Amino acid sequence: MSINHRQVLLRTIPAIVAAILFVLLTTRAAVGEDTAKLRGDSGRRPVLLWPLDVEPAQPGIKGPLELGGWTYEARRASSPRGGVPWELRVTPGQEMAGAWKAGSVGRLLPTIVAERNRTGEPTKDPDAMPVIEMPDGLWKTWMAADLQDVVGIHFHVFHTDDTARILFTLHKEPPDDADAATPRTSEDDPIEGTRIEATLLAPVSFGLDQTLMVRDDPLEKQLAASRGQHELSHAEVSQQVMIAVLRGPQDWDPARCTGRRSEIEYFWKREQIGRSWEGYRGGVSKVLALRTTVVLVPPTRWSMLVPLPPERITQKHLEQFNDAVVMVGQQFTAIDRAAQDRFHAEHGAYEASAGP
Repeated sequence: MSINHRQVLLRTIPAIVAAILFVLLTTRAAVGEDTAKLRGDSGRRPVLLWPLDVEPAQPGIKGPLELGGWTYEARRASSPRGGVPWELRVTPGQEMAGAWKAGSVGRLLPTIVAERNRTGEPTKDPDAMPVIEMPDGLWKTWMAADLQDVVGIHFHVFHTDDTARILFTLHKEPPDDADAATPRTSEDDPIEGTRIEATLLAPVSFGLDQTLMVRDDPLEKQLAASRGQHELSHAEVSQQVMIAVLRGPQDWDPARCTGRRSEIEYFWKREQIGRSWEGYRGGVSKVLALRTTVVLVPPTRWSMLVPLPPERITQKHLEQFNDAVVMVGQQFTAIDRAAQDRFHAEHGAYEASAGP
């Protein structure tokens, strides 16, 4: 469940008021993806800066810009973040508008609908989770030795091999302005440090593949349905963990100048695919799986506080934050395992359950 990645490239760019760094981060498997379809180079386009209440003296890019099937648009922020009054917003273009649904951090992804499946063929509902019911004899033949005694299995993996384009900026905290110029005189005063902002510049996708298999009982046929419901609850838990991991921790503490926060925006879709699993027929044969794809889009931004002045922030700090933001395979594995253990503690190991 880990994510393969190449070495991170960091380039420092001089700036007048802040240290600004741009990272072209790649997380690639044997065949890399590029959701933004920018071929690794976004090219050069004119960017005009002008006072907010004054019309630009020169013509710039007006209106939405279509790139790689996505619509890019600069808008005035309804509530400026970090002192930035404008923000880049990206939405699916016309050709992809029907495939993607807008997500919301305040709401969980819709509950997965399950369909009992004895043939391994696609379900009637293309967005449904197939619950493959396997005869007892085949289970003993096709499953790995360590799965011989279980009555249901939730195969799942969280993955990406996409390219993420992120702008890193460093900001002094508290900023050097009239209200923050007073020196720190007590332990109750805010600690001076650095706010690191990681701003997403183009769409980047993450996927969660899940397959549910349950074992028929030759004497009690109704057990297959209850076992399927139990495994479906495991799938719901993993779906919730996926969004939580992409969002990251929310432990912002300005007084101690530590912690992280984020504001993510995303689109999602589900589709049925065929894939192999270790533990099923030696990992050679493919079986039906449901893939949930989440695409993070601008203005997604992750923020981190570090109790060090900007001049002491090193490449190591940025690489660690970079990995924590998008190299999240190991994080998902650990958090998902803990969540599944809690589910078992509350509902039992192999009994039916109404939900997570």
